[in-house]
Amino acid sequence: MIIDKLNEQIIADYKSGNAERRVLYQTLKAALFNRQKELKDQYGEEEEIRILKNELKQRQEALEQFKSASRVDLVEKNQKEIDLISELLPEQMSSSDVEKVVENKINEAEDKSFGNVMKAVMQELKGKADGKIVSDLVKKHLS
Repeated sequence: MIIDKLNEQIIADYKSGNAERRVLYQTLKAALFNRQKELKDQYGEEEEIRILKNELKQRQEALEQFKSASRVDLVEKNQKEIDLISELLPEQMSSSDVEKVVENKINEAEDKSFGNVMKAVMQELKGKADGKIVSDLVKKHLS
């Protein structure tokens, strides 16, 4: 599980003196741990991925704000955090692979409404692709 990887990295970062990365990993671990306490038995790797994606999205939004405010120091810090969180997440599918899944689900679907197709595609991909990319491809194929 991802929380185990974080524990190992935190220990390694303590030993190597990498405080920036250690603090980020401790923050992520706290977010995962809090959610684990809330969900108890229903907590799993899918939930960990969802939490990390949420953390990634928050940092990407902050990055855009920092860029528009010309805060170079915060842009660099946020970009490093985005890169580190991305390393923890599973490999994302390429656009062409996602497009194949979208096409298959559209062909299989009886009700070709946006919501039904999105639901079917996202259930199959489960964290392997960004929802925005999937949404754009579904809209493209349905129009």
